[in-house]
Amino acid sequence: MEEIRGSAISAEAQSHCAHPQGAAFAGLGTIAQQPYFKAVRRRDLMAAVNTLARDLGLRASGVMVLDALLSCLPCKEPKTGAELPITPLTLLTVYAANETLCFRAKGITERQLRRHLERFEEIGLLARRDSANGKRFPVQRGGKTIGAFGLDLSPLLARSEELLARAESRRREAEELKGLKACIHKLRARCLALDLDQATAAFVEGLRNSLRRVGLTRQEAIRMMDDLAALLDPVETPPAEQAMQDAVEPQSAVKTAKMTATDGRNDRHKEPENSDPEKRGDVTAVDVWPDLPTLSMFYPEPPKTPQALRTILHDFAAMLRIGQGTLIAALRSHGLFATLRSLDQLASKAHEIERPDGYLQAMLRGERSERVGHGQLC
Repeated sequence: MEEIRGSAISAEAQSHCAHPQGAAFAGLGTIAQQPYFKAVRRRDLMAAVNTLARDLGLRASGVMVLDALLSCLPCKEPKTGAELPITPLTLLTVYAANETLCFRAKGITERQLRRHLERFEEIGLLARRDSANGKRFPVQRGGKTIGAFGLDLSPLLARSEELLARAESRRREAEELKGLKACIHKLRARCLALDLDQATAAFVEGLRNSLRRVGLTRQEAIRMMDDLAALLDPVETPPAEQAMQDAVEPQSAVKTAKMTATDGRNDRHKEPENSDPEKRGDVTAVDVWPDLPTLSMFYPEPPKTPQALRTILHDFAAMLRIGQGTLIAALRSHGLFATLRSLDQLASKAHEIERPDGYLQAMLRGERSERVGHGQLC
C-alpha cells in the first residue's frame, strides 16, 4: 500500500516538475526525486532534533542552523500564513543565501555556517544540489517553482519518523531518570546522617557530582540506589525495587506469620478463606506461564525465584517501552499476575501501538480508545 501511495505521489510530483532538464539542470533538486515520508510539522521535527542533539553529534549552534534551514521551506498557507506540515509534495531544497541563513541562525558567521553544513552532510541530514557555478537559485516554469539548486533536506525528512520515535523514547527515559535521581537524593541525605567512615562519607558526598553529570544513565542511577540502600541497611531495598518486590513476593509475609505463630494464637495470623487462588497467593509463575503466550516466547522457562521473576518483569516492560513509574503503579493497583497478563496482551500487538506506556495505563483503567487498532490513544 505504501509503495502504491509513493508511486501516486511520485506521479503527481512528475506532473508538477516535468521539465526537460538538459546539462544546465543536472543535479536540480525536484519534488519527484524526494523520498516518501509521513507529513510532519516543523515544530515537532525540531523538538525531536533538539532532544537528540547529543546523539546526533550536534551543538546548540548546529541545531539553530538546522532550524534556519527548515524555516526556509514553503510551509505556510499563502492567504492566512498558518503553519502547514511538511509533506512529500513540499520542495525540500533550500536556495536561501548564506547571508539569510546566518541571520536566521542568530547571527553566526559564514565560516561557522559552512562547518555546520559539512557536518550535516557527514551525519546524513543534508545533501547538496549544486549548480554549475555553485550558486543557489530556484528554477521556475509558468510562474511556479519546479525545483532548485541548493541544500536538500530530503535525508532529514526521510528519517523524520525515526527521529520522532527516538526522541519520544529519550523523553520517557529522562522522566524515569528524574524520578530515580529524586530517590537517590533522599537516600543520600539519610546516609549522610549516619556515622560513616571517611572513605564511605566521601563516596556518598561525591554522588552529588555524579547526579549532575549530563551523561548519567538509568543503569548507573539504579546502581547508586543499590549502593546507598546497602549502606542504610543490608536488607533494605531501593524504593523503586521495593514496590516490585512487594508485588512479586506477596506470600513471604504470610509464610513468616505462620512460622512465628507458635504461641497458641494462630487464629489471628490465618488468612481468610478466599475462593480466588491468586488472592490467596497459591498461584505461582509456573501456573500462569502457559497463559502468557507472547512473554513465554521470550522467556520459555518460568522463573523459579522471586528475583528471577522481578528481572523478567523489569526487562520485558523495558523492552515494551513501559516506564518504571507506570509499571510500579500497575503492580500496586492490579497485582503481579494481572500486570503480567496486560504486558503479554500489549506485546502481542506491539507493532500497532504508538504509545505503549499510555496504552497500558488505559488497559488497566479499562478504557479503550476507538483507535486502538491504529495503536493510538485519544
